[in-house]
Amino acid sequence: MDFSKEGCRFYTFTRWKLGNKATEIRGELLQVFPESTPSLETVSRWIRAFAAGKTQLEDDHRSGRPRTSVTEATTVRARAIIDKDPTVTLRFLSLELGVSYWSAHDIVREQLGLRKKCARWIPHLLTEEQKSERVRICRLWLAEFEPNGPKRFSDVATGDECWISFFTTRDKQSNMVWLSDEEPRPQILKEGFRSRKRLFTIFFNSQGPMCVDVMPQQSTITAQYYTDQVLPQVLEHQAKSAPTRRRSRLLLHHDNASPHKARLTVQFLEQQGITLLPHPPYSPDLAPCDFWLFPKIKGAIAGKQFHRIQDLARTVNSELRGIPASEYRDCFMKWRKRMERCIEAGGEYFEGM
Repeated sequence: MDFSKEGCRFYTFTRWKLGNKATEIRGELLQVFPESTPSLETVSRWIRAFAAGKTQLEDDHRSGRPRTSVTEATTVRARAIIDKDPTVTLRFLSLELGVSYWSAHDIVREQLGLRKKCARWIPHLLTEEQKSERVRICRLWLAEFEPNGPKRFSDVATGDECWISFFTTRDKQSNMVWLSDEEPRPQILKEGFRSRKRLFTIFFNSQGPMCVDVMPQQSTITAQYYTDQVLPQVLEHQAKSAPTRRRSRLLLHHDNASPHKARLTVQFLEQQGITLLPHPPYSPDLAPCDFWLFPKIKGAIAGKQFHRIQDLARTVNSELRGIPASEYRDCFMKWRKRMERCIEAGGEYFEGM
């Protein structure tokens, strides 16, 4: 049995009149009604109110809307408003429904079970045909790279181009520091649109980095440069690291950028006897450089200022070599899992789903 609030106040008033202190009164209540006994601060506040002349035991009338504002009717109206415009704010909803902000919060969170979430950024608005192609290529990959399949991930060389700035701003979370109210917030230079940057082309396999090429200043990648400068470095690394392995065993993977799909590049790979692995359309989420390596490198050098391209290139190379071989192998296992998730999602982008 619980004691009502008014009953607790009456008992407190009586015992206070008899000369008992707040701690004694609460202790007596706690022995009999442990579930409904108010806190010591509450008992003390009641005693102060009685000493000031308060005699009524009921709560004072409070201004504001009654709790009955959260009704089935207002919940239905809130659902209709949200269905019409899912971006509405709680403040707007409270005004439309004629309820308090927190009543609107209760309706949306507790009654409707809704949570406001940010929209997902996606690389491309995929067509049904492109989704089907993503699924088809993922299934082809998984069949080819089965444990007893004809291909092995250890034979794959994957790479891509990436712009790396001479200064990369760290994310907000890593910039947070503990400060007192009097201390000014530190200033962090934000990377501007026109910040100095240089185009890197990086290839790697399950053992580690194979090629790091830095484009000349104010240049961009072309099929001629790709076949004359980049791919020969990949082949040279392959020859040095596995001299007994035939070049035809090398499986090259890159995305569908123009220099990669150009006739000159295709002819070069055919002449060298290299197998080119297909890549799904508009699929950075299925490219190891995009979903793993490039974010890792940029995160490692974030907050560091470089004034010379030699220093930037040296640091990028150092970071690549500093990644354990086990992480490179794990990347290829994550690649496989991403293909499985793409199939499960029917070709849709699956990150953040």
